[in-house]
Amino acid sequence: MIRLLFVLPCVLLVGCPAGRDLPPPPTDEPKPAATLLCGKVFQDPSVHGGAGCCLDPTANLLKSSDILSACGLGAASYLGQTRDGAACRFHFQPHGPTPGQSPDLPTNNDPKQTYVMVSRPLIPTGTPAPVAPDPLLNWNWKKIPLQGALGYQAAAASSEPGLLDRETVLWAGRGRRIVGLHVSKQICDEHQAQLLLQKAIDAVP
Repeated sequence: MIRLLFVLPCVLLVGCPAGRDLPPPPTDEPKPAATLLCGKVFQDPSVHGGAGCCLDPTANLLKSSDILSACGLGAASYLGQTRDGAACRFHFQPHGPTPGQSPDLPTNNDPKQTYVMVSRPLIPTGTPAPVAPDPLLNWNWKKIPLQGALGYQAAAASSEPGLLDRETVLWAGRGRRIVGLHVSKQICDEHQAQLLLQKAIDAVP
């Protein structure tokens, strides 16, 4: 009996792998980053509306490549999208004044302020199609030429002092299809901004 007591532990140990032969514990493999439909989001918690890809009805009216091409910017200057309700913003990091920009204008390279923002207000059914910007805004507007659409550019904005020193503000209408555009003058000059307005109104289905 005593002999069996000594043999039994040895038998139990036979075939048991040594600690060094045990497989390593499973490790959590890093998950691949989620692919964003818009390609790139501008991450800054202080931006009004927050980070995120743009949503309909403005998501596909402009692309970052449209802005880069129209305004002569390098691809590296594009920082991504944010949204403000239904409006879509494209943020850029320009370097110095835009060619042709007045040297008297401030050079503000803060990407929270250097953006192109496009909006598309939806006109309720039964409401007449607008033929000019909202008169309740109490701004002064001047007409600009567009192909197949009505176009206006803000000439004075008494309720927003300094706004038009920093941005070109535009409006386009084609029947019940309306587009608004705010373009930082650090990104595009007025002519380039008007080209973007034409592209945006043409993209409205």
